Amino acid sequence: MPITTYIVDDEAPARERLVYLIEHFLQGNLEIIGQSGNALEALKQIPKLSPDLLFLDVEMPEMTGLELAEQLQNKGYKGKIIFITAHDHYSIKAIRAGAFDYLLKPVDVDELKKSIERFKEKTNNLFNPEAIISFELSEREMELISHLSKGLSSEEIANEMFLSRHTIDTHRRNILLKTGARNSVELLNLLR
Repeated sequence: MPITTYIVDDEAPARERLVYLIEHFLQGNLEIIGQSGNALEALKQIPKLSPDLLFLDVEMPEMTGLELAEQLQNKGYKGKIIFITAHDHYSIKAIRAGAFDYLLKPVDVDELKKSIERFKEKTNNLFNPEAIISFELSEREMELISHLSKGLSSEEIANEMFLSRHTIDTHRRNILLKTGARNSVELLNLLR
């Protein structure tokens, strides 16, 4: 299943180049479900479309890509963001804004491919969907299991999910009760 993506860049040639690279070199991996040259328009569209991945230009006239990312996250957007810019001095700010990656313009096709490969590795579903359904796990519980599979602690998961440590521990206990697993290792083996 292709990764759904949305592109936001006020520079039409840069946007067109990215579309060209995706359509010619990542065909079957990425599906462009929308694009915009305007951050305010994108702010309306992205929550409705909920793409897996966003390509955001950093410098735009009415709102920067960093500001747009923050507003989208405040609206509950959970997808990943790759910032694209001609300026490398934004890298620290981009990381603080939760960037998955940071690519310099003009986007190099090999760098783009590497970034998408990393994205696919990080987001691949490691679990057997039938096992998850049979245990009737909630979306929140599945998200928590996904973080557990990456080796994150309860504290780290709490930060990732914007919940308290106590809430994460409660969810973990509930998951163990539902699945009959005795610990996290047994749980992850059970769901593979």
